[in-house]
Amino acid sequence: MVERIGAPVRSAPEVASPTGMSGISIPPVYTVVDLFCGCGGLSHGFSLTRRFRTLLGLDNKPEATESFALNCPDDPVMMTTDIRDSVTKEQLLQNLGTYGITGPRQLSCLIGGPPCEGFSQNRVERSAEGSGGRITKFTDDPRNKLFKWFIEIASELQPRVILIENVPDILRHRDGETAREIIEDLRELGYLTTARVLNAADYGVPQLRRRAFFLAYRQEDYETSRVRLEFPNVTHSPYPLGHELLDKDPEWFPGDMGFWPSVREAIGDLPRPADGKASRLDGWTPYEGHHPSSDLRRFLAASEGGTWNHIARPLGKNGLQRVKELDNLDADVLHQRRRDRVHYHYAYSRLRWAEPARTITKFVYHVGSGMFCHPDEDRAVTIREAARLQTFPDHFKFPAYTIRDVSSLVGSAVPPLLARAIARQVVRYLDTVTLHGLSSVARSELRELKGDAVVRRLENNDWLPA
Repeated sequence: MVERIGAPVRSAPEVASPTGMSGISIPPVYTVVDLFCGCGGLSHGFSLTRRFRTLLGLDNKPEATESFALNCPDDPVMMTTDIRDSVTKEQLLQNLGTYGITGPRQLSCLIGGPPCEGFSQNRVERSAEGSGGRITKFTDDPRNKLFKWFIEIASELQPRVILIENVPDILRHRDGETAREIIEDLRELGYLTTARVLNAADYGVPQLRRRAFFLAYRQEDYETSRVRLEFPNVTHSPYPLGHELLDKDPEWFPGDMGFWPSVREAIGDLPRPADGKASRLDGWTPYEGHHPSSDLRRFLAASEGGTWNHIARPLGKNGLQRVKELDNLDADVLHQRRRDRVHYHYAYSRLRWAEPARTITKFVYHVGSGMFCHPDEDRAVTIREAARLQTFPDHFKFPAYTIRDVSSLVGSAVPPLLARAIARQVVRYLDTVTLHGLSSVARSELRELKGDAVVRRLENNDWLPA
């Protein structure tokens, strides 16, 4: 059930972790609030670590909060509202109060991706006074009030960690001034912040998707523990020997070898989709002799024996004709066509089986808006195929809204496997900071995990000959 502002809050779920004499959960379960949550890609990635519990999700789109509530295992409070008009910090704390979050410094993580209006490099910025000069403060831009609100909520909750996701252009906006102002605003709240653009393919996502992240942590925690919160190290790299023959190899799984995962690895084992004319968008499609044969497929496959939202939408006459023409053009002509396109570089292009997908966007249902055509079949990718390319598992169900609404949910989300990589770093950081913050009594109940005698000798170089 999706709850709205003013609805009675639900009782808090029990924490499953065992509790020692000091009252600390072992291992600690950290709390998350997800603002501008969309369908929940960020939160889902955090939940994959099994070390976070999402308490609240907020978005102004009912299809987003319905999808979030449908798939989040933590039964969070949902707030479906436009925060610019009807949300107050008091209302937010009232909803969090059922979990014991009644004031600042009690929440572990505040995460979210404020919409990116105002950060396009192609927009001209004017001062509020009409002087024609540049805006002197990014939060004065009316398009960025949502970002300002996020920072205000951070000042109210003062979580241990803040994660903000946005388009890469935010780091270049106004020659980097916007990013510097965000970092400065967080510094004034007492946070150390680093910003970086991450490529999802570098973390096991079968998609070349670049997104900017701001990762902030309390300065006082650093002064106490001397531990920094770092971005995760890259786990996957591009395959250096690309060749068209790889497209024909049904067993080509580069992700299992530490290379960028391929489109085939992500969607090649799915059954033929249901007919879009006769099926609901949220319909169920059973697997056909399904035996996952790669790590990524094993992660994506559902134990229920099938998946949702795997519905083929027929192309219009013009779109179908353009897609069929692709098979009769040689590589040089296709390349030149793409070079001639300014705004839609990969419009009416097929995905390549042996490569990652290009960026999945909210227009993934339309083959004229990007490389969204199936590698072999004359159709756009299904919502399930797009979701898999974003690394949403097959049990993740999107509700039966319009194709535009559901495509927007999928295309706007943070890929869960990318979010999981960041969340694992956050867990390591929070565990270390939590240890430094324990009382002497609580510390006495813990023991340091040491290696055996052989490992200790190796660490001390005792095995070296004299």
